Amino acid sequence: MSLTPQVLLEFCNASWSSYLLPDVRTQIGTALKLYEREYGADDAFEDYTFIVFPMAKGYEGFLKQYFYDLDLITTKVYESRRFRIGRALNPDVYENQRDEWWLFDDISLLCGERTARMLWETWLTCRNRTFHLFPKKTSTLDLISAGKRLETLSHTMKEAVMCQWDELGAQRFKQST
Repeated sequence: MSLTPQVLLEFCNASWSSYLLPDVRTQIGTALKLYEREYGADDAFEDYTFIVFPMAKGYEGFLKQYFYDLDLITTKVYESRRFRIGRALNPDVYENQRDEWWLFDDISLLCGERTARMLWETWLTCRNRTFHLFPKKTSTLDLISAGKRLETLSHTMKEAVMCQWDELGAQRFKQST
């Protein structure tokens, strides 16, 4: 299957995406419009990370809502500026630093380690390595790589939502929306 803008749009508009909050849908829509615009363009940029930024931002909002809906964080934490998703998802946090805000183990219990690792790897690759510039590391993305990151973000959110439906049941999902 070719990673065309239409393929990504169809994937993001599938039934699982009804879980996404309006702000997250807006960010995803912006990323998909940018991808579609550049996909058909004759001239090329050297770096297409700007296409991934909105969807990575949407992923951050998705994760906060997801953790909240799974009762892993409180309303206060959900609305807080201090909660750090990267730390919460990081499987490599030292044992003595694992507190109530380290959620990797909770997600592993609810959805399996595969899902927890997928959430972390997507955060690391599609958010941190896209936003941050690391010395002596290539940080530019060609259009194909940017599209693949959009696909990864979409796939990860879908898998997380499907786990939520499987583990907690569709009824709980309906109550949270």
